[in-house]
Amino acid sequence: MYRHTKNVNSYYWGEIGIEVENSGTILENRMRGFELLENSSEFLNDKIFEGSYGELWSLSKVLRRFLWHDRIHAKAMYRMGVNTFGINKIQNPFHFEK
Repeated sequence: MYRHTKNVNSYYWGEIGIEVENSGTILENRMRGFELLENSSEFLNDKIFEGSYGELWSLSKVLRRFLWHDRIHAKAMYRMGVNTFGINKIQNPFHFEK
């Protein structure tokens, strides 16, 4: 699940024309995408892109998708960790309920 969560990086960024790889951690992936985005001269123009499946994308949409996708999987990974190792062994920085 961690690998899946990390590997949406290139897909979401690619939908708005930012070419980035999925290597490294989730944080490293996201940071690399933001660095490439910020080097784009028009990144704050909220341009609309036609994505790979005909879906319309904007920077705002990509950011919402990252938040939505990462939260869903972070919560699932937390629950899996609690079930595997016990509630006292897993940190819960997002205050998820089991």
